[in-house]
Amino acid sequence: MWKIMAADDEAYMREALQKLIDWQKLGCILTAVACDGQELIGRMQMDRPDIIIIDIKMPVLDGLEVCKYVYETCPEIQVILLTAYADFEYARTAIRYSACEYVLKVSVMEELPEAVEKAIGKLEKYGRKIEREEQGTLYVQIGQYIEQNYRSKISLDEIAEALHANRSYLSRLYKNKTGINLFDAILYRRIEAAKEYLIHTDMKTYEISEAVGFEDAGYFSKMFKKKTGVSPKEYRKRERGVYEE
Repeated sequence: MWKIMAADDEAYMREALQKLIDWQKLGCILTAVACDGQELIGRMQMDRPDIIIIDIKMPVLDGLEVCKYVYETCPEIQVILLTAYADFEYARTAIRYSACEYVLKVSVMEELPEAVEKAIGKLEKYGRKIEREEQGTLYVQIGQYIEQNYRSKISLDEIAEALHANRSYLSRLYKNKTGINLFDAILYRRIEAAKEYLIHTDMKTYEISEAVGFEDAGYFSKMFKKKTGVSPKEYRKRERGVYEE
């Protein structure tokens, strides 16, 4: 349920918002109705809403001042402005502060539900954008963690704990982004590192196995051949022959 807070200095409008709008049908819950903008901001600071509905003209702190506050401090909150007058200057200021909609009180019963649906649409779009950004950031962090830790024994639980994410979500995210299993990616990175050791050092197979994160040299050799088609010794001989030519 989307959380809505409202503010209006007129008692009849506060009552109308509380009793005449079917918030549940809109997928919302009206959590607070204040008498002025200052009271509304106080309520917002205790329990942040998704949408606020505010009268433009109110004592203490009017709707446009609240709109400015939201724009500067929590722009993800959608603002719907109520007014008794179709005033262009009000509308222009509301646009400057990215208000979602501008509703006339004389037609509030007809226009407000539509304005709320528009606000919900913007919230959902914003939510999808944030999720994509978070997924992108998490994907990069997974790659960085693999690069920094592939030489050690890595478990999915350790990665999840380090990145403060759910283990299943991490696994699905990586598979969706790359098309390969997360541990196949770790194995691939270890094999690539092993290739470098085989070409550029005289380290023994078991030493390379340990250096790139395998606990068992036999398993390392098996996986290396599975991924490359040749054993570590055969790979070293072949690649060094190419380099020497």
